[in-house]
Amino acid sequence: MVRRTKAETAQTRQEIIAAARRVFAEHGVSHSSLADIAKEAGVTRGAIYWHFKNKPDLFFAMMEQVSVPLVHIIDENLPVQNPGDPLRGIQSSMVEILRLLREDEVARTTFEIVNSKCEYVNEFSRLDSRVTRTGCAYIQKLTGAYGDAHRKGLLRPGADPEQYALDSYLFMKGLINLWLADIEGSIIRDKAEALIESHISMRYTSA
Repeated sequence: MVRRTKAETAQTRQEIIAAARRVFAEHGVSHSSLADIAKEAGVTRGAIYWHFKNKPDLFFAMMEQVSVPLVHIIDENLPVQNPGDPLRGIQSSMVEILRLLREDEVARTTFEIVNSKCEYVNEFSRLDSRVTRTGCAYIQKLTGAYGDAHRKGLLRPGADPEQYALDSYLFMKGLINLWLADIEGSIIRDKAEALIESHISMRYTSA
């Protein structure tokens, strides 16, 4: 039997994830089987089980491919303790998330699957909490940035950084969902950055 190198094994794993993404995008997660994914990837079901415990494990690995660069984008643009204007850091993080969706097909397809092609029930019910935790992490970072803006005297009087952070998270979540749905680009895509600018501008003390 020919022993596979680590590089070959890692490549097979990535090909399985890519195949799963294509199958999930076309058929939805609940209507996609590991047999379907194995056929798309050109491997056996045994090869999938070598790399992943089950379909939810494979689904989360697909999510992780996008979560890592997304976290990097947020961390790069939300320097909580960095001198300057934290509100523009928040704005920059939002704009960069949209840029990722616009320019990266893998990220865009994964967001579409997570948002509209997966039912978080039965074997996927625990994954919903993992998706929620990812959102909570972004809220915490937004809270830190808004808190920094508050200390610098940039926020409107009476502003609550935690409430602003939750509001911005919900705003961005809704904006992403509409952006993904606007396939023809006739509703929201060409207005998205202006809406982000308006969302942030209304938070300044002088607004």
